Amino acid sequence: MNESRKEYRILFADNPAKEEKQLYKLAKKGDLNALSALNEYYEKCVTEARTPKELSKIRQKALKAALLGAAQNSPYWLMVVGEMYRYGVGTEKNVKKAFSYYEKAAALGDVDGVVKVGRAWLNGIGVPTDYRKSLCFFEKAAEQDNPEAMVLAAYQYENGKGVNANYEKSLEWLARAERICRLRLEGELPEKDRNYYESLLEDVDHKRMHCECSACVELVGKEGCPMEQRQKAFSRLSELAHERGDWCAQVNMGVLYEEGTFVGKDERKALEYYLMAAGNGSTGAMNNIGNFYLHGKGVAKDYDKAFEWYQKAVELSGNAAAECSLGMCYQYGYGTKINYEKARCFYELSAKQGIGLAYYRMGLLYEQGLGVTKDVRTAKQYFGEALDRGCREAALKL
Repeated sequence: MNESRKEYRILFADNPAKEEKQLYKLAKKGDLNALSALNEYYEKCVTEARTPKELSKIRQKALKAALLGAAQNSPYWLMVVGEMYRYGVGTEKNVKKAFSYYEKAAALGDVDGVVKVGRAWLNGIGVPTDYRKSLCFFEKAAEQDNPEAMVLAAYQYENGKGVNANYEKSLEWLARAERICRLRLEGELPEKDRNYYESLLEDVDHKRMHCECSACVELVGKEGCPMEQRQKAFSRLSELAHERGDWCAQVNMGVLYEEGTFVGKDERKALEYYLMAAGNGSTGAMNNIGNFYLHGKGVAKDYDKAFEWYQKAVELSGNAAAECSLGMCYQYGYGTKINYEKARCFYELSAKQGIGLAYYRMGLLYEQGLGVTKDVRTAKQYFGEALDRGCREAALKL
């Protein structure tokens, strides 16, 4: 195969326009070597395209060629076509078609296809979200020693998606992923693959700390658990927060002090931990700091600072809770001028991420006709959505 592709490259150098047609004919007859060479030619053309129109034409040709390989049930080309439909390369973006190609590749045993199908079920890409199905595919790929699938399975076990939360199982998958990544990094690898495994190792380390942090928090909060075990978990959480600088541990230490769980309630101490976590990029901590300034918890009440912290959290990552908080600031004029239109916009953004309180506040806008035409029926619909998402205040409106 390599010799054939080498020969095709030589032919390309002589007369690329002519050889493009010849290679397409060969690929159409089932010659995958010709198809690979043709694909390399199109990749080169993409880098040399001078106009968007020219680039679009090349990508359309590339898709047409890739479909020839997919028609032969080549797992590689099925995945290529799936990616092109997924991201709209050479065609309109179509996640349903993308999924169908990933699924075909997975059915043929392609482990990357199995992972892609799992991701689709996990994130609702081309299919409805189904955590049980996603976990099934991740574990199937993990059993084929795919470390990415192991990390994804660990995520589901930690967060109880499609299965009861199981921190021990999550840590087991992460440990297996780490072993495989380190083993593969011991050998000779192309730079792209080396970067992939190194990046995955960083992700494993981060997720391990996050999972260990969650396990510690759960143990600390178990009142029926032996005090010695709770103290050990608290000490480990503190270690992760201070020595490892883990923002997740810092946020949770803040929550323990804010609520007085296992430790004496201390809002100033809680604020210190939230500030640590915010310094490490936690937008959730930023939202909490905004709440402290809004309500004067552990610090003097300051609406301007509350607004600034909410805004920072939203600008950094679109934090859903902070979007709701920012909407509230615009609705009531906390740290900014009242602007019902902006309030509605931020509530909508937050609601799209499933925040029940955002639905409730949208309901208030429609109930009172603030920035929108007063509509009691629409208000009740929002209150119903809010209640479905755990906002108890909404029950009083129904």
